[in-house]
Amino acid sequence: MIPKLTNSARYKCLEYLKKNSVDLFLSYCGLEECDPSHFYGPISRTEHLLHYVLNGKGIFKVGNKTYHIGEHEAFIIYPNEITYYEADKEDPWCYIWIGFDGIKAETCLIRAAFSKANRVNKFECEDILLECIHGMLNASQLTYSNDLKREAYLFMFLSALIQEKADSYAEESKDYDYPLHVYVEHALEFISHNYEKNIKVNDIANYIGINRSYLTTIFKKCVNVSPQEYLVKYRLDKASTLLKTTNLPINTIASRVGYDNPLTFSKVFKSFYDVSPTAYRTQHENPIFSNQKES
Repeated sequence: MIPKLTNSARYKCLEYLKKNSVDLFLSYCGLEECDPSHFYGPISRTEHLLHYVLNGKGIFKVGNKTYHIGEHEAFIIYPNEITYYEADKEDPWCYIWIGFDGIKAETCLIRAAFSKANRVNKFECEDILLECIHGMLNASQLTYSNDLKREAYLFMFLSALIQEKADSYAEESKDYDYPLHVYVEHALEFISHNYEKNIKVNDIANYIGINRSYLTTIFKKCVNVSPQEYLVKYRLDKASTLLKTTNLPINTIASRVGYDNPLTFSKVFKSFYDVSPTAYRTQHENPIFSNQKES
């Protein structure tokens, strides 16, 4: 499938781009001046998709959360999740977007202060972002030179987001050797590798080599929640998956997500999901496992 360029007064889009890198690559990009109440979804995608609002406003829905998005705000959609967004009826938004992926995509997003817990960020670098989108759209012809141009503009686009956040945090991180996002990346990695153990926030801070107070401050800035809140949410996400996809006993699942006491796990789970682990499993019961139990 060759690249396709749609170029009208209110809608410009370049899509079906060939993957040229495993590190970071552009899948599509565009610009649209939306009609009132124009919506997209519910739908899922196979790549990361970032929208940046030039003017106007609208809503963005993912899971059970609704975000109200305005001028100079960007929102991120992760692969394989169902989302919906809609332009305001009175003041519809005009936005630009990039769809991208690669093994460095997550790192770039973390450094730009995005995560699944922090979907929306404000950026003032509109001119640079718009220049990058126009550069991508103007490099639509199928040539090797244009392939390189589009990838270069993708790097510039993400670099502008990362640089703006880095500048805003520079003063607070002056007492430490590395930019704050480096510490946050290591914290996220430590959690993903050790959530099954009975780790505490102090364990994370000690592993990284910074004090707990600074870790909490930078974590909230980058991820929009405290390290403790993120750890609990990460464990409960893993637990909910195990409840839906296995027949493991509740106490085994509790142990697998870092809770030595099943009662404590059940209490925390219910406070988050409003139902007990047992009731949650019943609500999301997989027919495969139901048949296994009956036999």
